[in-house]
Amino acid sequence: MHAPDDDLDIGTRTSDWGLSRLHAATSVRWVAKLLAWVALLTGAAALCEYGLGRPLLDHLAPALTGMSPLTAMALAALALSCLLGRRARPSWLLAGVAACIAFALLGAHLLIGHDVFSGPVNAWLFAPSPLVHGSVSPATASCLALLSVARMAQLAGRHKVCDVLALLAFAVAGIGLLGYAYGVKDLYSVLLFNAMAVHTALALVCLAISMMLFQADQGWLNVVTLSNRAGAATRRQLLLTAILPVIGWLLLSAVNARAIGAPAALALVVATVFMPLVILIIKDGRVTARLDLQRHKQRRLETTIRQRLELELDEKRAELEQESAQRIVAEQAMNRAQRLDAVGQLTGGIAHDFNNLLMGVSGNLELLHRHVVSDPKALKYVTRATLSTEKGIRLTGQLLAFSRTQRLNVSAVNLADSVNAAFELVGNALGPDINIDMQTPNRHLFVSTDPLQLEMAILNLALNARDAMPDGGWFTVKCSPTEPSSTPPTVSIHVSDSGTGMSPEVLAKACEPFFTTKESGRGTGLGLAQVYGLCRQCGGDLRITSELGQGSTFELVLPAAERPQVPPRGEVQPMTTAPAIPFARPVLVVDDDDAVRTVLVDDLRARGYQVIDVDRGSKALALLGNTRFAVAVIDFLMPEMNGAELARKARQFVPQLPIIFISGYADTLALDAIAGAVVLRKPFELAELDRLVRELADTTQPVT
Repeated sequence: MHAPDDDLDIGTRTSDWGLSRLHAATSVRWVAKLLAWVALLTGAAALCEYGLGRPLLDHLAPALTGMSPLTAMALAALALSCLLGRRARPSWLLAGVAACIAFALLGAHLLIGHDVFSGPVNAWLFAPSPLVHGSVSPATASCLALLSVARMAQLAGRHKVCDVLALLAFAVAGIGLLGYAYGVKDLYSVLLFNAMAVHTALALVCLAISMMLFQADQGWLNVVTLSNRAGAATRRQLLLTAILPVIGWLLLSAVNARAIGAPAALALVVATVFMPLVILIIKDGRVTARLDLQRHKQRRLETTIRQRLELELDEKRAELEQESAQRIVAEQAMNRAQRLDAVGQLTGGIAHDFNNLLMGVSGNLELLHRHVVSDPKALKYVTRATLSTEKGIRLTGQLLAFSRTQRLNVSAVNLADSVNAAFELVGNALGPDINIDMQTPNRHLFVSTDPLQLEMAILNLALNARDAMPDGGWFTVKCSPTEPSSTPPTVSIHVSDSGTGMSPEVLAKACEPFFTTKESGRGTGLGLAQVYGLCRQCGGDLRITSELGQGSTFELVLPAAERPQVPPRGEVQPMTTAPAIPFARPVLVVDDDDAVRTVLVDDLRARGYQVIDVDRGSKALALLGNTRFAVAVIDFLMPEMNGAELARKARQFVPQLPIIFISGYADTLALDAIAGAVVLRKPFELAELDRLVRELADTTQPVT
C-alpha cells in the first residue's frame, strides 16, 4: 500500500500524463484538419479552373495531365465530410456522393477500359470551356473508392476498417506522387497511373493521412498521440520516414544536374537510410531490453505478491478453520450444557416426587417398626424394607445433586482435610489391585463447597475408576490452585486413572444421569452426574479428558475460599429443656400428599400431640383465624398456594407462630425469607420432626 504522498504523486503523474496526451491528440487533430483543408482547397481550385476557364492548378508542369472535374468533386466532398466531423446526415451524404462518383468511374474502367464520364460532365457543367478536361485514372478511381468506403466505416465506428482502407489509398496515391517526384517517365505507361495528376496524387495522400489522423485516438495510429516514450519514438521515426523521400529527391536532382554521380548518390542514399536504421535498431533494442527488465521485475513482483497473498490466504484459512472448530466446540458445549440443564430440571422434579413417595414409605416403616419389635421375623422384613428405602434416598440425593437444586452446606473447606477423609473411603472401595496416589495439598488451600458432597464426589470417581481398571492400575488425586491472575480464583482437583478411557461419543454423555456403560445392575449412572452437579452448584466446573486406552482425568474446578475465622471460645450454654408433652395447643399439619400427611399425623398423635391436618393452604388460613396452634408443619409445594405464601399469610394472623417446612423439593430459597422458619427435607426421620416440634412449640400463649 502506498503512503498518502505516494498516492498524491501517482495521481499527479497520471493527471499530467492525461493532460499531455490531450495536448498531443489536439495537435494531431489540427494536422488532420490542415491536410483535409489542403485536399478541399485542391479540389475547389480544380473546379474553379473549369468554371473560370483559366488554368490555376491544372498545368503545374506542361507535360503532365490535369485533374478531372469528377475527381475534384469527389475530393472536395470527402474533405468536407471529414471537416464536418460526426454530423451524421451531412457527413454521410457527402461520403455517399464521393462513393457514387468513385464506383461509377471504377466501373467504367473495369467494363469499358477508360473514363467515359469526365467529358460529358465537363461539357454539361462548364461548356463552353477553353480548357482541356482531364480524365480519371484507374488509380485515382480506386483511391477515391477506398477513401469513400473508409469514411463511411469511420462514421459507423469501424475504425480498423477505416485505417486499412485509408492506408491502401495512401499507398496507391503515394506511388504516383513518388513517380512525379523522381521523374519516372514510364509511370504513364502503366495503366493504373496513366492519367493521375500530380496535385491529384498529393490531395489523395493528404486526405488518406487526414482520415487516419482524425481517429488517431481510436485507430492504429493512437500511438502517435501518446505522451510517453513510445509516442515520442513513433513521432521521431515518422519524421525520419518522411525525410527519406526528400533526401532521395534531392540526390536525384543532383544526379540530373550532373553535380554528383549516380554511384555516389546511391551510396549516400544507402548511408542515409542505413545509419538511422542502425540507430533505431540499437535504440529499439535498448528499449526492448529495458522493457524485458521491467517485465522481469514485474513478474518477480507479481510472484512475490502472489506468494504473499497465498501465504496470507493460508493463514486466514487456518484462522477461519480454527475459529470454525472452536465455534463448533463451543456450540457442542452449549448444547451439552443446555441438554444437561433440561435433564437437571426434569430430574429435580422426579426427585421431588420420589421424596414424597419415600417419605410415605419410610414413615410408615418407622411406625411399623415400633409395633414389631417383639416379632423377630416381622422386624427382619421391616429392616430390609428400611434399607431399600435408604438406598432410594441416596439415589434421589444424587439426582438432586445433578439438578443443582440440592441444598448444600457450603462453607470454606480445608482441602487437605477433605482429601484425607476421602482417602479412608477410597482405600476400602478400590481394593488391593489398584495403587492409590493421593497427594495431600497445602494446609492453607481452602475451597468453597459442601465437604460431605466433595468426599462423595471423590468416592464416586474412585468407584468409576475401579470399574475401568479390572486388572489394576493407578488412581491419582492431586490439587493445585489456578493462575493468580484468574478471576475469580479457583482450585483444581485432578482425579486420574489408568483405565480403559472413554470414546468421544461416551465422553459427550458421561455426565447425563442414568447414562452408564456398565453391565446391568452394576451402576446407576448417577456418579458423574453428582460430581457435575456439585461443581456447577458451587460455581465451578467439571472438565473431563479421556482417550480409549489412555485412561481418564477429571478436573473438579471449585471456587477458592479464604481461611475461616475461628471464633473465640466462650462459656458453654446449657441446653434448654424441651417442654413436656402433651401440649395444650394443637399442632397444625398442612400437606397435599395424603400418604405423607397421614404418616405425620399418626406419628405426632402417637407421641401425645393434638393434631389438626388439612390438605390445602386456604383451609389452613380458615383454621388460623379461630384456633391458636403450638406449631405449624407446612409442605412447600402445594396447589393453589405454596408453603411460603401460606406462611406469610399465617404470620399476619399469628406473627410469632413457629413454622416447620417439609419439602421433597430441594430449591427452597423462597423459604429463607420466612423469619424463624425451619426446613426439613423429605424423607426425614419422624424422630427429627418430634425434636423440632418440642423445640419450637409455643406454650406461652393461653389456650383458646
